[in-house]
Amino acid sequence: MKNRTWIAAAAIGLVAATPATAQISGEGGPIRVNADRSEVVEKQRQVILTDSVDIMQGDARLRANRVTLNYSGSGETQTTGLSGFGDISSMEAVGEVFYVTPELKATGDNGVYDAAQDTITLTGNVVLIRGEDVATGERLVMQLSEGRTVLDGGSGQVQMNINPNQTEEGENAEASN
Repeated sequence: MKNRTWIAAAAIGLVAATPATAQISGEGGPIRVNADRSEVVEKQRQVILTDSVDIMQGDARLRANRVTLNYSGSGETQTTGLSGFGDISSMEAVGEVFYVTPELKATGDNGVYDAAQDTITLTGNVVLIRGEDVATGERLVMQLSEGRTVLDGGSGQVQMNINPNQTEEGENAEASN
């Protein structure tokens, strides 16, 4: 039987102890992590979270089968503590990736968060949902600080289903009359 409580507590302690600048939410704040397993690879400055990974920050949530946190720290790592890695430079998510905020839901096969570029990129069978609008493609790039999303169809075309009667809150304008 897996000891999920201990592993989740270790993962939470690891992320909370690290002064991360990574953001999955525009609000910032504490990052909460749940996973069945966490592995620290000190020499490569990585934390690998596997199975039922669920990362939450503010009103945003990232779920995947596996997430690797890459750190940009300099100098020697500390083997007695978890704060020697530095800032999170990127996150790589693999397998059934879900990124959810109040404004959108996005899914894909793989995802990468790049702190330096402040982007989230989803690839493979991408579905983007905003209210009742749905778009599909092969590569989605969300430029977080700019509030810009770009969806590429890959070898095919971007497919969209747009509801023009939708209000900003995602409600159907006809239904609210």
